[in-house]
Amino acid sequence: MMATDRDNDTIDPVSEVRHQGDGESSREYIIVESRSDPYRVKPFSVNMEVDLMQLNLFIVALVSRFWMIEHPKAVVFDELHFNRFAGMYMNRVFFFDVHPPLGKLLIAGCAYLAGFDGLFKFEKIGQEYMSNVPIWHLRALPAMLGSLTVPVTYQIIVEMGLSRYAASLAAFLIIFDNAMLTQSRFVLMEGILVFFISISILCLLKFRKQNQRELRISSMTWLALLGISIAATMSVKYIGVFTGLLALGVVLRDNWSLVSDKSLTEKDLLKLCSARAACLIMLPCLLYMTVFGLHLGILTKAGPHDDIMTSAFQASLEGGLAAITKGQPLEISYGSQVTLRSTHGKPCWIHSHNHVYPVRYSDNRGSSHQQQVTCYTFKDVNNWWIVKHPSRNSLVVDEPREPVQDGDIVQLVHGMSSRGLNSHDVAAPLTPQCQEVSCYIDYNISTPAQNLWRVEIVNANTEGEVWHTIKSHVRLIHVNTTAALKLTGRQLPEWGFNQYEVAADRDTHQDLTIWNVEEHRYTRSPDEEGGTTEMTQAEMIPLHPTQLSFWQKFLELQVKMLTSQLDAPQDHKYSSEPTEWPLMDYNVAYWLDKDSNAQIHLIGNPVIWFSCVLGVFFYLGLIVFYMLRRQRLCFDVPEGEWQRFLFTGVVFLSGYFFNYLPYCLMDTKLFLHNYLPAVYFKILSTVAVLDHLYHIAR
Repeated sequence: MMATDRDNDTIDPVSEVRHQGDGESSREYIIVESRSDPYRVKPFSVNMEVDLMQLNLFIVALVSRFWMIEHPKAVVFDELHFNRFAGMYMNRVFFFDVHPPLGKLLIAGCAYLAGFDGLFKFEKIGQEYMSNVPIWHLRALPAMLGSLTVPVTYQIIVEMGLSRYAASLAAFLIIFDNAMLTQSRFVLMEGILVFFISISILCLLKFRKQNQRELRISSMTWLALLGISIAATMSVKYIGVFTGLLALGVVLRDNWSLVSDKSLTEKDLLKLCSARAACLIMLPCLLYMTVFGLHLGILTKAGPHDDIMTSAFQASLEGGLAAITKGQPLEISYGSQVTLRSTHGKPCWIHSHNHVYPVRYSDNRGSSHQQQVTCYTFKDVNNWWIVKHPSRNSLVVDEPREPVQDGDIVQLVHGMSSRGLNSHDVAAPLTPQCQEVSCYIDYNISTPAQNLWRVEIVNANTEGEVWHTIKSHVRLIHVNTTAALKLTGRQLPEWGFNQYEVAADRDTHQDLTIWNVEEHRYTRSPDEEGGTTEMTQAEMIPLHPTQLSFWQKFLELQVKMLTSQLDAPQDHKYSSEPTEWPLMDYNVAYWLDKDSNAQIHLIGNPVIWFSCVLGVFFYLGLIVFYMLRRQRLCFDVPEGEWQRFLFTGVVFLSGYFFNYLPYCLMDTKLFLHNYLPAVYFKILSTVAVLDHLYHIAR
């Protein structure tokens, strides 16, 4: 039967007519394909392709990271710090660390979900965990992220256009590198950091495969994911910033090629550049600050690291200094009793005691033999000073009170010895280019007291002209010599009780010349005995607690994190130099069982590490060789392969040097685990050069 036109309207367009039989007996059959044909595009469906090699490698990684993960049930190396930080998060106690808080927040999140109460005291490496510590859950996050790094690495090699054999090799090397494995099995940061680095590189490659000339959903999605992963990377450790710079450099390089595209209008270019700036600069910065907002929002109580922060920061925390300073008088008046703390230097207070400078120093220079003035790192009754009006003898606060203002001349009288803060043209004990600072002793000789100081409020534009407790940052300028009271940071010898040197420096515009009043009370007793009693027993005048905005806390914490490494001790039994890392000259002992002598050491796989060092040098040599040959118009490899080889070097080799060379410029304590992000890129570089050699050899 023949189909009519109407009938044909209802028949699937891919149907066909077939004939069966001969002559008159032949029949026509209409063959109609099913609408459920498996090769048709179906709405509301997802087609999924599974790479079995990638899946199997991921399973192997999971087994290697999670097998017996609770062993040993004891504190292993820096688990001491990170588990302690997790406990502080649980109790909302402020702590200080030189690295950003995302990794620690993730660990604390796992601890919270596992019901950890934070009461276990992490005291030393090797300490046995009690049953209330969810050690499996704490170690599970680094183990999972370390396992996920393997399939992500596989996909990076594939997205780079290399073979799946190369991808399998790269993933295999990540699985079986001892150092990568060790860092992923314990509560440590490098496994988390390397995962976010790998995600950043994958998102970068995915974004480059999108249409660069248009703002489509797919391209914007990968661009936003790239920004998020960069933020996560630099929020775990600051070395992650260099991965962000690498990604930004690659995107800028691609953008530069779009500038010469005349099919794009200026408006189109502006849109493309704005989208990239928003996702790769603004978004990471916003997320980075969000991480710190969460960190500071949780840690609201005073803790053991408070004294690293300024007085204002400490006073904003519950308990601790806040309990002491709450209710203090706000305005410094003549007759006020104060302690003066270094605002930006080491946490210490101007201090004096009944000991004098030696007549001669070790270098045979002479001193004034006056009463010592130092900076003391502990709270002490000898830290108290009385702000005195230079033309009055009164050492108490008279009514009506007269506040001290910016530019006023004052004398500072030591509360316990009643001697005035003095300076003169005598070299300081350890910093001879500065003047000595002392408490003046009248030896009945011709040297008069020079004890007048001008109050210079550095932040008067925000805090006002009146000298305020805690928040006013002041310089004390010596009237006779125009030198500023300064913490030099140098430690005095035994005659100075190993306290820190205070001097007067004519170069006044330095952070170390800035001080603030931390503790403050009004003196009421006119007699010396009563004034001494008030030093420790004065009642506070009611005042609202100190409040700091998020920006003030955030900026102060950033400065402290970036500068505190300079003050860190340089010697450690297992510290090492960056030049010793590539060939693994040293390892790090992580744990020792005193009963069985079983040990855990951080050490890389020698075969992988040594061969990857050769791989990096061979890659660099090949690039130089090809460039010289191409300069001679000898094109040894096709243009497409050359561009792939060059771009692979830009990403992988740059990633290696970006994560390695900065450590060579750091003057601080470093360990072998700092090298692991560079090791990751070193492995990728070696696999890439092997794949290239295989490709050109075929």
